[in-house]
Amino acid sequence: MKNISIVVSGLLGTLCLANQGCAVQTPSWVPLRASLSAKVDATLVWVGRGECERLENGTWVRRPEFDYEFSVEQRRSGKHWESVKSMRRRHPGYDGSAGGRLQTLYFQLDFDASVNVPGVDASIKSSLGVGRGVTDREFRKATLEIKADVSRFAPFDRYRITQSYDYEAGQLVEDVELNDGGKPWVRNHEVATLFAANKFQQPPTSLQ
Repeated sequence: MKNISIVVSGLLGTLCLANQGCAVQTPSWVPLRASLSAKVDATLVWVGRGECERLENGTWVRRPEFDYEFSVEQRRSGKHWESVKSMRRRHPGYDGSAGGRLQTLYFQLDFDASVNVPGVDASIKSSLGVGRGVTDREFRKATLEIKADVSRFAPFDRYRITQSYDYEAGQLVEDVELNDGGKPWVRNHEVATLFAANKFQQPPTSLQ
């Protein structure tokens, strides 16, 4: 794999909770198919880090115990995308209220360019819930909203995700808000580096 270097300042994510009574369990939805993999036009792999903040008394407060490392495998086939996201929370202060330290999430997006010219509409099905979104025709800027599949007692009911793909720089920047209606509660900031297939003429690492 070839690492296209970027400066990572910390921006996307999901499920940054701070209340043990509102813990979210990842639903069991997985996009099913009989074969191991479907034919795709492009497979992109993103690796990065997410940083969490919570709105407290009108001020965004850092919650580093909910930060995480993540990787996303994104399979694009025409107007159909599938993404698998793996998250690892390694901070020793993490209390488990957002679920296990290791989580896997699935996302399926189907785009319709005829609905919102010049933009592109998207229908979303995911482990977090269902929703809709809109992006441009080059898939550089997107806004997604997912109705959260959580208990009615949870302090949020939707995810609002803004994405910025800088393909030339090999960078993906996302903001994910956990909102109660239009009111934000938690937000995650993520920056990810794009990895691309590469052949090595010799081992990339060795012991001398």
